[in-house]
Amino acid sequence: MSIMLASATNYGVPFLIISVPIGITSLLFVPKQVRERRLRTRGVETTAVCEERIRRGGTRVELLNCSFHTADGQEIWAHVTAPKPAPFEGVEFPVVFDPRKPSNVESKDYLSSFSSRFGMVVQSVFGLMLIATSGSANGQHEAGRCPGC
Repeated sequence: MSIMLASATNYGVPFLIISVPIGITSLLFVPKQVRERRLRTRGVETTAVCEERIRRGGTRVELLNCSFHTADGQEIWAHVTAPKPAPFEGVEFPVVFDPRKPSNVESKDYLSSFSSRFGMVVQSVFGLMLIATSGSANGQHEAGRCPGC
């Protein structure tokens, strides 16, 4: 027994037209998702100092140039996504870094926010659209209404 979401109508083509761009977009999120997942699973929390607030195209601070020290005393400089509200220069804030690659760092607030999980939401929508599209195509074939029948 299969579920047919759009079997009596021809919604398969519009779903396909919509799902292809969403699918391509969702693939762009994969490297960032892998990086952030590694930080969530094996990351080490420490305190960083904001050295510079970086604005892009407006007045909102989007990135921070920060410095922190690893457990062995190595000083690391990195750009991280600014937490909300963004700290001022010289103010400490929590970050999470990968002990295997200390330059891989992100602010703790960003990792716990919805913004860091947005790619998974887009990929879920894409998956549902593909299921709906395939259900529509299977329903038309079983009913004998597909163009090749």
